[in-house]
Amino acid sequence: MKTSQLGLGLYDLREGARLTRLDPKRVRRWFVPPPSEANRKPILTADYPRVRGEIAISFLDLIDVFVFGNLREHGVPLQTLREVYGRLQRDYKQKHPFAFNRLATDGVEVFLRLADAAGKDQLVEILTKQMVFPDIIEPFLKQLDYDPNTHLARLWRIADGVVLNPGLSLGKPVVDGAFVKTEVLADAYHANDRNADAVARWYNVGPDDVMTAVRFEADLAA
Repeated sequence: MKTSQLGLGLYDLREGARLTRLDPKRVRRWFVPPPSEANRKPILTADYPRVRGEIAISFLDLIDVFVFGNLREHGVPLQTLREVYGRLQRDYKQKHPFAFNRLATDGVEVFLRLADAAGKDQLVEILTKQMVFPDIIEPFLKQLDYDPNTHLARLWRIADGVVLNPGLSLGKPVVDGAFVKTEVLADAYHANDRNADAVARWYNVGPDDVMTAVRFEADLAA
């Protein structure tokens, strides 16, 4: 891996779909249009070049996928999201507009959060730029921590006690505070007669950390 890619996170599309709990085929279509739409540009573009035809995505790509998928779940039409994504990239110079912390939705339209002259948050509907004050449905955005300077996601609290940090373990899920991959702890637990105490000693973590990893990996596999 090139040094320039370190700290950016690294996932294949299937892993990205698993972490975001989205349909792998749907996620792939956002990066690779189906043959029937071969003339259309992809909705999302990965940070990394393809390797032998395979697509790898960064942490910010993953957050774009996560927010994109949640917006679709909340009823925002695909065409609206395509237009919003392009508009944000052009007007606000955001390579990863859905990893931008000023995004919000009322379930129908997509808005950008901006501060007015008095410093009070307002919402601008991205396609028409009409000022609105809707009731916002954004619980999924609260899972994200943002860089105060770039306003881009820097950490995803994907589950209780589990985080994705692109600066740790290529952005794979780790136990918060223990910084050991959940997959490693869960595999060790199952390979050693489900002995959480022993695994905790080997990896210098607490037994609760081991069980946090086990529950998270079991939930992903469900």
